[in-house]
Amino acid sequence: MHGGKASTPAVQLRGIHKFYGEVHALCGVDLNIGRGEVCVAIGPSGSGKSTLLRCINQLEVISAGRVFLNGELQGYSERDAKLHPLHPKQIARQRRLTGMVFQRFNLFPHMTALQNVIEGPVQVKRERKATARERGTAILERVGLHGLGDRYPNQLSGGQQQRVAIARALAMEPEVMLFDEPTSALDPELVGEVLDVIKDLAKSGMTMMLVTHEIGFAREVADHLIFMDKGAVVESGLPQGVLSNPEEARTRAFLSKVL
Repeated sequence: MHGGKASTPAVQLRGIHKFYGEVHALCGVDLNIGRGEVCVAIGPSGSGKSTLLRCINQLEVISAGRVFLNGELQGYSERDAKLHPLHPKQIARQRRLTGMVFQRFNLFPHMTALQNVIEGPVQVKRERKATARERGTAILERVGLHGLGDRYPNQLSGGQQQRVAIARALAMEPEVMLFDEPTSALDPELVGEVLDVIKDLAKSGMTMMLVTHEIGFAREVADHLIFMDKGAVVESGLPQGVLSNPEEARTRAFLSKVL
């Protein structure tokens, strides 16, 4: 873990529950992610990993519990021991703390790569277009897309489109980056170029939570690994320990199938 132990974690989840009707998708998840730490979640499909990311980013309203980013309660204010929902404008401000990268790239097809990247800073943060273009061009270079800013999404490979999506999230200068299986929609030969960008971000000290099926990558990049099943964190610890010597039978059973 980077930074002093006394500092407030970047992300704190306390007793997170999420119901979809009768389905109990998250069952009391507790998790801390330190500043500059990379937390990777693995587990079978339907175990709640993506739902957890969406709760951190307020794309999903939690059914119970509390989410804190940099010590600030998300989505609510607390008065008289009761939670009161925040105004949508306040929620929009809070959501800028997180950058989210999805399986599908969700780029605007009618905009170039650079236009996709600067749309948020210009429209949401009211950044001057010239400033945004300069920063956007630098961010595209950072993710290995030098000279491709004027291409449209349909002129880019899947790996390039996903790197534009990462650049777009970075352009909003988030405190925490959330990646929801960022390589699962890519052809195998394009996976490495996206993982390399994520590795570089990890080295730069960006706080990240990543849901992935790439176990080798998880071992390499994670400071902290969690294994989820049936909406709960079954096992949590250093990646070497969880992957090489898991304590829980459910973790062992999952890893025996995927390793």
